[in-house]
Amino acid sequence: SCGQCTPCREGTGWISKIVGRIEEGSATKADLDSLLRITANMSGTTICALADAAVMPTQSFLKHFREEFEEHVRHGRCPVGGALTVQTVGAAA
Repeated sequence: SCGQCTPCREGTGWISKIVGRIEEGSATKADLDSLLRITANMSGTTICALADAAVMPTQSFLKHFREEFEEHVRHGRCPVGGALTVQTVGAAA
């Protein structure tokens, strides 16, 4: 995020934090609901399409794979066997 639009600046940070908690096994079911709430507040509210680019896959994976994410949260690990790691991509300063 460039930081200009509050929904994107704050929302992308929260999405990243929550997805990180899901990956590390410390997320709660409330985190999944928070992702939906956060992304709903971001969608269509910014100058450019960056927020929507973060919103669409997040909402899609929760819509289509909610059960798997709830299982992951419940057991603190990936329910489909070998865990895949989420790569963090940092912005150039």
